Amino acid sequence: MNLSTRSGATRSWATRLWVASLCGAIAPLLVAHTPAWANPRGFAGSYVGSVVNPSEFESSLQSVVLSGGSAAWLMEQAVNAGRPAPGQTTAPDTQFHGRLDLPNSPISLRGTLVLNQDIEAVMPSLTYDLPLGNAANIYAGAGFAIVRPGAQTPLGDRDGVVITTGVEASVGRRVVVYGDVRYRPGPAAATENMQMQLGIGHRF
Repeated sequence: MNLSTRSGATRSWATRLWVASLCGAIAPLLVAHTPAWANPRGFAGSYVGSVVNPSEFESSLQSVVLSGGSAAWLMEQAVNAGRPAPGQTTAPDTQFHGRLDLPNSPISLRGTLVLNQDIEAVMPSLTYDLPLGNAANIYAGAGFAIVRPGAQTPLGDRDGVVITTGVEASVGRRVVVYGDVRYRPGPAAATENMQMQLGIGHRF
């Protein structure tokens, strides 16, 4: 097996593991918050969220839910964007996502902002949403990433089309959890063509 084949197989297994982990994390929330599955309403509302490290997702979610402070948590993520963690010399990119609900329509307007010391990338997008019970949606769509020249971001290192699919669910009135997979078609770049992330948001 050559290196490219092995790399492709590794990414395939990583994708399957990520999807299984996402389903495992969100499934209990759907069961708890969707008592009736006939004529599902799906997830409704607009929100802004921030990506979290998968290893810290559960603890971050528990902290946000118990405190009821999803708005304060989100503000903290924005304030700390571009600041190195203790013991580090460089700061990781901070991703913010937003969903604008269009009432009585299966279409949503979404946006992604990647911050570090500067705005590294932005991506407006449109998705088609399907209800998954009474508190969640699955969605798929596409957007166009605009990347600062020379930046290496989760949206890639150059401008281009990005295809996305994901799941979002509410936890109570204000807290939202979501996860998605993004794929950039085209030739290989300095960053991975496929990116996966989990996030927590504040619904308004």
